[in-house]
Amino acid sequence: MPEVGCCILARPTRKMGLYRQMIGRVLRPADGKPDAIVLDHSGAVFRHGFVEDRVDWTLDPDRRAESPTHQQRCVEQSSRLLECTQCGAIRTAGEACFYCGFLPQRPPRAVSFLDGDLFVNGAKHTDGNSYGPSERARWHAMLIHIGEERDYEPGWARWKYKEKFGAWPPWTKPEPIPPSLEVRSWVRSRMIAYAKRRVA
Repeated sequence: MPEVGCCILARPTRKMGLYRQMIGRVLRPADGKPDAIVLDHSGAVFRHGFVEDRVDWTLDPDRRAESPTHQQRCVEQSSRLLECTQCGAIRTAGEACFYCGFLPQRPPRAVSFLDGDLFVNGAKHTDGNSYGPSERARWHAMLIHIGEERDYEPGWARWKYKEKFGAWPPWTKPEPIPPSLEVRSWVRSRMIAYAKRRVA
C-alpha cells in the first residue's frame, strides 16, 4: 500500500521494530506522493523517537534495535521532545518547531524592589558584624537558654555564639533568657545545615 499517506498510531508499543513497521507503511515512496503524515495518539514518538531518526538494526538475538539519536535525547533533558504549543507537532526542546518554525522565548525577568530594612518581631534585623555588645550579650543569654532547654553540652552556646559572631563570648555567663523567634530560626537553620552536611 505505497499510496497510503497518513498513519494514525492509536496503540502504544514498547518494541522499536513494531513501531517502525507501523510507520513504515506510509513511508513507502509512490508516484505523486510528496510526503507522509504520522498522527501519534499513543506517545510512541516519545519512546522511540522521530520517524527520520537513524536506527541501528541488529540480527543478534541478545540485542535490540536502538536509535542513538533518540537515546542521546533521553539522556539530555535540554533536548527532550515536546509538543509545539502552536501547531501540535512534536519538536525538540530548545529548537524551533520543524513544521511551523515557532520557538518560545522566555520573557525578560523584571524584578521590582524597594530599598528598606528588615524587621523581625518589631526589631531591626542586622548582620552578625553590626550587633552591639548588648545585643551580643542577649544572643548569648538566649543561646544558653536553648542549650539548657534541649539538654546540650555546656559549651554548645559558646560554639554557636562564635559561629554567629566570629568571636568567643565573654567568660562571664549571663542569666538565660527566653529566645526570640529570630534566634530560634537561626539555630534551626544551623541544625538543618549540619544535618545536610552529615548526609552528604
